Amino acid sequence: MHRPDDEAIRTIAAEYRAYPVATRSPDGELSDTLRAGIEAIGSRETRQDSAALLICLADQPLLRLEVIGALIDGWKSGARAIRPAYRDSPGEPGHPLLIDRSLWGYASELRGESGFGPVLAARGVTVRTIPVGGSNPDVDTRADLEALDLIPGVTAELRIPNEGSPP
Repeated sequence: MHRPDDEAIRTIAAEYRAYPVATRSPDGELSDTLRAGIEAIGSRETRQDSAALLICLADQPLLRLEVIGALIDGWKSGARAIRPAYRDSPGEPGHPLLIDRSLWGYASELRGESGFGPVLAARGVTVRTIPVGGSNPDVDTRADLEALDLIPGVTAELRIPNEGSPP
């Protein structure tokens, strides 16, 4: 999912053989984006009866491959909705969220910026959590991005240049 005018994202997606989908509105809410993405994926033919969707948030650049692998393993063992519980962020709902294809229809019930959590709860769907190490902080501001320097193991690609220096 990308903003309608984001040519750079379309270019990157093509390079990685991904399928970019423009949001309907550049200022749409999270629910609008999720619905549009699920509709786009649902309209594509799949050769597998079983499929799941991994909903990753663009403002969380520290998402680790092993977390995604653990979510997929949990889904393969029967979880219809599963998310991580990060050790360093207790009590916060972890992202990404992996949802089974059988739940995609609930996207029509999404409203505002709250995502799938309230809809799944209202429908009585258990969201399994799996414990994982570390954290996956939101990066919404320059200060958030600079704070990543305080986290051990953050790569140079995520760091921002100093004011006035070339990227």
